[in-house]
Amino acid sequence: MRITLTVIGGGNMAKAIIQGAIVGGVLEGCEIAIADPDQTSRDFFTKLGCIATASAQELPDSDCTLLAVKPQVFETVAGSIRADVVYSIMAGVSTSQIAKEVGHNRIVRIMPNLPCSIGFGAAGIALGSSATLEDAALANKLFSAIGVVVDVQEAELDAVTAVSGSGPAYLFLLAEAMIEGGIQAGLTRETATLLTQQTVLGASELLVRDASSARQLREAVTSKGGTTAAALQVMQDRNVPKAIADAIVAARDRGRELGAG
Repeated sequence: MRITLTVIGGGNMAKAIIQGAIVGGVLEGCEIAIADPDQTSRDFFTKLGCIATASAQELPDSDCTLLAVKPQVFETVAGSIRADVVYSIMAGVSTSQIAKEVGHNRIVRIMPNLPCSIGFGAAGIALGSSATLEDAALANKLFSAIGVVVDVQEAELDAVTAVSGSGPAYLFLLAEAMIEGGIQAGLTRETATLLTQQTVLGASELLVRDASSARQLREAVTSKGGTTAAALQVMQDRNVPKAIADAIVAARDRGRELGAG
């Protein structure tokens, strides 16, 4: 069987993508070849039925290559890429920069996030100047198997990074604060943690499943003069909503700086 996808680089994200592709029936393990210097990672991919090598130079020709390396490693492996279409999950490396190294413009950039590792990811996909929707078809299938996919312009990828790429950290920070607040209010750490975990999970599911907007859901929880109103008033007084919006813009701007640097 012809190799459809080669993958350069490993790590948790590559594992999530490949496992999701196989479990979701997007590809068979025998259609995938991975280059990863880490033996433990290679063992993981081999168990999935993939071909696993230590060096990108050992990879066979393929229709598509997924770059899952750190940006600083890219130039050292670029010469090993022989695929017709290149997918990249490297942060801050533009399609034009990738095209310069690989010799063609059929590049598709994807910005996934950490929850892809458990099948609840969010990914933005942007096409390079010569890439087509057909070129992006496999990438859409790969990332749809482990979450949701949105098609964006490449100029919007820094904003995608700021919202969904970095977004889990904002929720984790909120969860940390809720746990500490619960402890200060008299709960044990174990109880505060369990309640926070389930509350974040339940609220997230409600936001996805309910047709109401985030604002409408917030208003539905907030009774005039009640406990929620008291809590939200403190957040409004301290400009928490604006701070979060400003933080996302700052993350976008930093992404632009890294891409230009």
